[in-house]
Amino acid sequence: MKKLCKTLFILIIFFCNSYLFSNDNQTRIDIFYFHATIRCHTCLTIEDFIKKSVWMSFEKELKDSTILLASLDFLQPENEQFQEKYNFDTQTLIVSRKVNGIEIKWKNLDKIWDYVNDFEKFKDYIVNEIKLYQRD
Repeated sequence: MKKLCKTLFILIIFFCNSYLFSNDNQTRIDIFYFHATIRCHTCLTIEDFIKKSVWMSFEKELKDSTILLASLDFLQPENEQFQEKYNFDTQTLIVSRKVNGIEIKWKNLDKIWDYVNDFEKFKDYIVNEIKLYQRD
């Protein structure tokens, strides 16, 4: 049953990506905040900072779907594969560049923990990293 669910999930993602990215060289930046089911104040603050930073700086891209922002519980069965794929075991922020639905590179923005007490530094850090992925 678990394999069937994973297969269906992969097929759905494949067909959605095929539909959304049917034109040549369509690029999308995925921003995933992975969190645990139970979260502390700091983890909630990080999520809030991520959402504010991305919406303040990339509202147009979020609306036209060239940037996707999602918050996912990595302990849920449907999200477990991300831990292995991106090699993390705690809350983390991943930025991924996809061309025609195929991930070509990704990065763990692990300095989010360093800036959790300074929103401006936090925002500057993640916005600059996202912009690097837009340019490639």
